[in-house]
Amino acid sequence: MRGYDPELMDTISRYSAARRRGVVWRMVSLAPLLCALAGFAAAPIDSRILFSRDTTVPRVVQEFAWRVIETRCNYQAYEREQRSFWAYDTQARRVGADVVYSINILSYLPWKKSDPPAIIEMTVVDDGRVRLTALKSSFVVCNPS
Repeated sequence: MRGYDPELMDTISRYSAARRRGVVWRMVSLAPLLCALAGFAAAPIDSRILFSRDTTVPRVVQEFAWRVIETRCNYQAYEREQRSFWAYDTQARRVGADVVYSINILSYLPWKKSDPPAIIEMTVVDDGRVRLTALKSSFVVCNPS
């Protein structure tokens, strides 16, 4: 049986201290990199409607569409929090100087598959100010005016 070897213990403690310093140094050098990358992340928007990444609908119109759902569709606040909203079909077309956006939204409860999804169709015109020109829905009441 071998006894206490001070040289071996000294080597082990130096190795583990160096290893800890290396880990700490990597973490310290990684923090600024992560902060810099966070600056390139997409800014949050005030819309709970999920649009595709390559959508032609600008953020201002996306936020307006969400406000339309909040104010003109017959969802209680807790219902809006439980539901998922997906823009499954979006189109943008230029009419004269205006841009007309057709947005079709699917609204459903992810945990309740037996309920049919609500479909909300809206037309939004951007003519310098964003405004709603048409609103139709199924399985939820939405007031167009």
